Amino acid sequence: MADTLAHTMHALVIPTTRVPMLVPSAITAEIMSVPRLNPLPFSENWLLGVIGWRNRAVPVISFENLLGDPTPPIFHHRSKVVIFQPLSGLSEWDFFGILASADPHPYNVNTATDLKASSTPITSPLVATTVTVGRTAVVIPDLDGLRRALYPGR
Repeated sequence: MADTLAHTMHALVIPTTRVPMLVPSAITAEIMSVPRLNPLPFSENWLLGVIGWRNRAVPVISFENLLGDPTPPIFHHRSKVVIFQPLSGLSEWDFFGILASADPHPYNVNTATDLKASSTPITSPLVATTVTVGRTAVVIPDLDGLRRALYPGR
């Protein structure tokens, strides 16, 4: 029993329009309905805008566009923004958000038995691996790659 607990991770499956993401729940700060996005002129297509959150300006990105998908994201009543804690090596106020196509849902992952290699991997410096959880293919983002993409030079 202790061995099983040692390999359990509390995670979130974040639905996106392309492929869901699987992230440790500990790196998320909040899940919220999409507020008013303030666009940033001349920004990359993956930077959807900035929101005000807890007296901070927080950039919101489209993970699909960051992976190279040119299709603009679709916003609807089920869309959410998942606010992430600052990534390693960043300042304590460097929060960012990722657009989700629906409510993320919790998933307790037994790393020894629940994760299986996906037959359709996504190759990108932003993806650590593509795995199958149950019957669903999910990507596990490379958090260092994500930090480098969002905050070049840091």
